[in-house]
Amino acid sequence: MAALGAAALGLSALDTAIGKSNHQATMEVRLVDEKVQQLKAISNLSALIGGFAMVSIVELNIGPDHPQWLMFAFGTMAATVIALMMFSMVLCSLIMVYILNYRTVHLKPFDQIAWNSRCEADWRRAFSAFKSGVPCFLLNLALLAWVQFQDYVAAAAAITAIALAAVFVWLWYVKQKWAEAR
Repeated sequence: MAALGAAALGLSALDTAIGKSNHQATMEVRLVDEKVQQLKAISNLSALIGGFAMVSIVELNIGPDHPQWLMFAFGTMAATVIALMMFSMVLCSLIMVYILNYRTVHLKPFDQIAWNSRCEADWRRAFSAFKSGVPCFLLNLALLAWVQFQDYVAAAAAITAIALAAVFVWLWYVKQKWAEAR
């Protein structure tokens, strides 16, 4: 039926093939745009969360009466958040560079085969680091509450309860929605 329609319009088989080829090229361009936008989003969010964790360390006023174990836990968790988010951000940025330079280097459009062979594993690592970093950030918030509001137990407990609830919601949501993107 499609051949009959093409013949009725005076299109040759070559014109039909070129049309399909252009459609495929358009789809590949859309693939590139979609992947780049996903990578930008994760990279930007990772930078933002990592920056917040860094600021929590730098701006914190710590007195000599804070328990060592609490300071150790807070510092370790903050460093974990920063490391996970920086790993995610840098990996996403490197993948974006690869995608955007692919056409120049290979003289052909970026395609799904290139994504699967060079980018998919790194994308999964970056997304996994991001998925792990968010609950760590929320746990860091809970620890920060105890460091900052050590003398105000009700405030520290309220912040901790909200942060822990957010961790459970995050873990449930990620498991429900993104379990296949490990």
